[in-house]
Amino acid sequence: MSDNSSKSYLITGRKDCGTFDRLEIEELQKIPKQFSLFILAFLALQGRPLEGSSLGSNEVHPAAQFPEIAGIHGLPYTPWIGDPRYAKSDFDLKDAKDTHPVPSRFGGYCNHGSVVFPTWHRPYVMAIEQAIGDIATELAKGFVSTYPTGEASADEWTDAARVLRFPFWDWASEKVQTEGVPDVLKVEKLEIETPQGAKMVDNPLAYYRFPPKSIPEGFQDEVLHPDKPAVKAYFSQWERTFRHADSTPTPDKSNNAEMDQIFKDNAECIRRRVSDLFTFPDGLDPAKEWDEFSNHTTESLSKEERCNIDSLESIHDTIHVFIGGNGHMSHPDYAGFDPIFYLHHCNVDRLLALWEYVYPKYYMGDGYTHNGRTYPFTQARGTYSLVYNSQLVGTTPLAPFRGAKGEYWTSDQAHYVDGKYYSYPPVNGVDVSVSITSKQRIKAREKLQAYYGVGGYILSDRAPDVIETGRNFSDKPRRLGNVAYKVPAVDKGYEVVDDYFRMVIIVQASEFAMNGSYSIKLYYNEDAESDEEGTLIGTMAVFARPDRSPCAGCSMRRDAGSTIRSVIPVPLSIAEKIRRDTRDKIVEVFESRLRASIFNRSGVEVGRAQNLSATSSVGFLKQAIPEITLVSSAARYKIDDEQKAGPVEWFNFENHGKVFEGHTAWQTV
Repeated sequence: MSDNSSKSYLITGRKDCGTFDRLEIEELQKIPKQFSLFILAFLALQGRPLEGSSLGSNEVHPAAQFPEIAGIHGLPYTPWIGDPRYAKSDFDLKDAKDTHPVPSRFGGYCNHGSVVFPTWHRPYVMAIEQAIGDIATELAKGFVSTYPTGEASADEWTDAARVLRFPFWDWASEKVQTEGVPDVLKVEKLEIETPQGAKMVDNPLAYYRFPPKSIPEGFQDEVLHPDKPAVKAYFSQWERTFRHADSTPTPDKSNNAEMDQIFKDNAECIRRRVSDLFTFPDGLDPAKEWDEFSNHTTESLSKEERCNIDSLESIHDTIHVFIGGNGHMSHPDYAGFDPIFYLHHCNVDRLLALWEYVYPKYYMGDGYTHNGRTYPFTQARGTYSLVYNSQLVGTTPLAPFRGAKGEYWTSDQAHYVDGKYYSYPPVNGVDVSVSITSKQRIKAREKLQAYYGVGGYILSDRAPDVIETGRNFSDKPRRLGNVAYKVPAVDKGYEVVDDYFRMVIIVQASEFAMNGSYSIKLYYNEDAESDEEGTLIGTMAVFARPDRSPCAGCSMRRDAGSTIRSVIPVPLSIAEKIRRDTRDKIVEVFESRLRASIFNRSGVEVGRAQNLSATSSVGFLKQAIPEITLVSSAARYKIDDEQKAGPVEWFNFENHGKVFEGHTAWQTV
């Protein structure tokens, strides 16, 4: 390894410690020594170490300090010091990546809206896991030195540090609907264990406090509504990260109650969207299916080719905005500074690991096939390390992350969790660390569908080994009774799910219409004449930077009129009601009962559509009006050699057209 390479902060994972599970944060909290080391190490990483020499040495590598890791995702848009080789050897004033867009050559490392979104974030989470693990190891050494020689309990600290891995928060778990965000991610103080006894410490998961007078360069206050300039997010003045903060330079705290309510209200929709990730059929173009799964733009597929399933990135976007509100997590430039960012992305990585496990053939590879020709994916927007229109293949470097040999990580290397010294606990018996056969993968898909609630009634009478005992699917559809329903033809090896009618709402929204993040909520009201919102169907969110952000990728997407795509499953009970009407009236009936509202990231409604007959002034809202399309399908399931039912798939799609087309149904609020 060269001298330059040795100066890089190499992302290897916890290579000297074996392979252990990343635990859900509340499960980690039940293991006192591991949890205590994690909290103390995270505090040290943030520059807030617990005082007292008895806690041992916790020097932090400069590249692994929290502001450095956080800045990789966005501001202050400077090269990461963990990759010093790049700035010295690759900078070229004649190179487009170094000179455009003006005024800043540095466009950031952002990889959103492309097929490398999930793989780029994998070594990113590994970086903070490695940093915290290294500190925890040093802390444990200090703890051991405080015990008498030979005392067995001293070794427990060493073992705890060795097995510690970065935790995730499963925001799609069932209990989110009743409990919201776990307290461990919100409370200002936590009790931990030390050799000297229990101690109360600041909670490094609830917020990050910037060092005095050290808010990063480029943080700016932002107006949240063009008609209300006094309502701002005070990013240049907030001395710590906030979630759903009051619009003042000095808020007392995050509004956790507001955040909790948003998660409770949307919990069922999030679970439906996650469950659908495991309904992709077999035998399709591997690269195209990876494209549809991995990101919210989908470069390779026509509308006719899509499986009408949401993407991992789109769900990820929604969680960002739910957590942040008007605070840091809703803004890509600042999100990396909220500690919850890493628990969120650890869960994104977990879902990626599960998906890779059950769909091992679906991957970007060298590109997708169209009319017999292979086309590579592209990063048309460019990044700090990629010239505009660079090809994205499995060997494309994932800067700024370098591996053990000093070379950049690639998606091929990031693909799968194997060899990265971490895994995840089994989900309904699906263990990504265990090798399985093709038939077992099909069974694993069925188990994941059951766990997250795909068509609860479809799976409700399956064998106990498919569904965990005691699970409560709250959205069980009833049979459609006497409704006339023509059973569609089905391929060999499948059976149709009797009388099953699935509906999804496909939302295409402008990425930059609101000059930042925003959300679109969809409601259903049986009374078409009512002004009430009715039942919440679901929420899609756009996770976007404002027009003054230096992000090169965002600048290019803005110029190109980039749109974000989300697929919102309609609750099956509502789909049943719609299905009672004749098929040629589905859109007419559904549109009369559908409500759509646009909210800025502070939660203020700025526009709505509600089957209005007269055109209203849409003003600034014109660019934000989304394209909303209704699509239905039937359901089928695989059957094995013994005629046993397997995982559910969607087929026989029917596009019922757009609702709220044009501006005639929209008005500002």
